[in-house]
Amino acid sequence: MDLVSLLTTFVRIADSGSISSAARTLRLSVPMASRHLRALEKDLGVALVRRTTRRMDLTDAGAELLKRARRLLRELDDARYAVRPSQDASGLLAVSAPVSFGLAQIAPLVPKLLQQHPKLSLEIRFDDRVVDLLGEGIDLAVRVGVPPPDSPFLVARRLATYERVLCATPAFLKKRGPMKSVDTLASVPCVILGGATTRWQFQTLEGPKSVVVEGRLRSNNVLALREAALAGLGGPGLPRRNIVDDLKAKGLVRILEGAVLPTVSVLGLVHADTRRSNALRLVQDFLATELPRALGEAAGPSK
Repeated sequence: MDLVSLLTTFVRIADSGSISSAARTLRLSVPMASRHLRALEKDLGVALVRRTTRRMDLTDAGAELLKRARRLLRELDDARYAVRPSQDASGLLAVSAPVSFGLAQIAPLVPKLLQQHPKLSLEIRFDDRVVDLLGEGIDLAVRVGVPPPDSPFLVARRLATYERVLCATPAFLKKRGPMKSVDTLASVPCVILGGATTRWQFQTLEGPKSVVVEGRLRSNNVLALREAALAGLGGPGLPRRNIVDDLKAKGLVRILEGAVLPTVSVLGLVHADTRRSNALRLVQDFLATELPRALGEAAGPSK
């Protein structure tokens, strides 16, 4: 067992708080991860963790080693990345993505990705909750419409952005009357993306404006909101990609065209200790090229 492997295992144990979680992310057996920790403690002649019934806490020596080990591993990783010739993506990557976005936008790209990289294998988990990358063994988490995390352990890369369109059915608009300003939305039922703020922000010809909206339906699924809008339950701000055909067929029409909702960012999140993985880099490069095309937005990877 080389020192780099021992330090890598120790850092993962410290970050995740358990040997089993660290073993899962490193794709080691739990006994092997335990042996790594014991071997490192024996080599240093000091205890690095305190084992309790609920979790593992770092000793003072462990906390000091963690800072230095993390810096050492990153510098080693950066050095390898700088001098290593370009290689193909290989190995197994676990990717997490929101359900509706993942099924509609990520899944159709997978065959092309795997054709380009024959040595790459993917495990894709569709889940709308916020996942714990280390604790759940996730290599890359795709997140939509959330700010970059304020964490030294996570690195965010913007993969794409997309436009949202404020729309409603002609029948809904006929019943409610014309909407002449953003303020009108305060008295109009809306369908709302679950978990999102009910204060909608707009950029108008007069400058930034905001309005608090209300509605009887919330959902964390864009497809459900589209169905609700088509049924006349309210006016939502929907991704343009989801309603292109509805707009062409006049099943939905744009409202308040002079008021623009902020674009939504699609982020790729990786743990800081794995950000230089060649497979991760190539997969993110692929998504940063293909997702904007699929979303109908301007391409251009952001690194």
